[in-house]
Amino acid sequence: MSYYELSADEDLNILRLHEKAIVFDGAFPMLGFYKAPEEEIDAFLKGGVTGGNATLSSDETDFSGAIANFRNLKALISRNSDRMALCTRAADIERCKRDGKIGMVAFFQNPKPIADRLADLEIFYELGLRVFQMTYNNLGFIGAGCCERNDPGLSNFGIEVVSKCNELGILLDISHCGPATSWDTLKFSKAPVVASHSGAYALARAFGRNKPDDMLKAVADTGGLAGIPFFPCLVKRDPETHVVQPSTVEDVIDHIDHAVEIMGIDHVGIASDMSSHLARTLELTRDSVLRTTRLRHPEVFGVGPTDRYDPYPAGLDSHAKMLNLSRGLHKRGYAEGDIIKILGGNWMRVYSAVWKD
Repeated sequence: MSYYELSADEDLNILRLHEKAIVFDGAFPMLGFYKAPEEEIDAFLKGGVTGGNATLSSDETDFSGAIANFRNLKALISRNSDRMALCTRAADIERCKRDGKIGMVAFFQNPKPIADRLADLEIFYELGLRVFQMTYNNLGFIGAGCCERNDPGLSNFGIEVVSKCNELGILLDISHCGPATSWDTLKFSKAPVVASHSGAYALARAFGRNKPDDMLKAVADTGGLAGIPFFPCLVKRDPETHVVQPSTVEDVIDHIDHAVEIMGIDHVGIASDMSSHLARTLELTRDSVLRTTRLRHPEVFGVGPTDRYDPYPAGLDSHAKMLNLSRGLHKRGYAEGDIIKILGGNWMRVYSAVWKD
């Protein structure tokens, strides 16, 4: 599964580095864990992935749906307690690393489950919610997503959500937010803010989803990070037509290089936005943005098929191949300590700063 030709000594050193690192995925869907749990779990473990942010809300998820998603996640973990654990503290992720388990962090990509009820944040926090995206693609009670034609910024309620998340110790995320809503979140938050699965707009012009350089810098200034995605339409596209182009692990590392240059080495992580099972089958989820939104917003999600996923980057089309990222970073000249930061150390720094351990 190696994408790179390295000497035996080089490859052994990279393997040891990868095994030492906490490898953390900043965003992934849960469907693969339910449709093909053994395949998904095996891919994480084979790739040395310590854990990640498990998406528990989408366009179709209201309050009761989110409760059901928590129930399903906890049932999955219970059935696989020797290989998985729910993580609500940075120390929990570190324990998963020591125990060889997959650490699952509860993540709302869509704020729809709380609607306009601030108190519901506390309910979900008690269930384990630790990462909260301020909007998904559309306008909501909090602010505007990346597919809205007008973005007024945060609502009064949205400012209250920022404050409540800061108080509880829930990490704020702006990955799908429109520009004004993103800037307001960065302005009003007193804790680090992340773009959990957003690349560099300078390299792939995905409006709203990939972030311009000034916003990447502002995220870093909060103490946050950008999680560089593997999602094909965010990795490589024609800058004029938005046609999604074939990509490789090298294109993903181009985004990492750019983000490091703009943000600094302490503010860049990774976020596959990928199920290994779905990346293999290319089977779309029912509520995938490629099915529901791509035709209306190619400037955001690119031009490509709407009945299947675009092929994921060669060399990174499964969590089982995550070692290729370490190999590629080594080939680019990153020092061992910096590779460890990018693979997951920077996520751990942010969680230690935000979560109430």
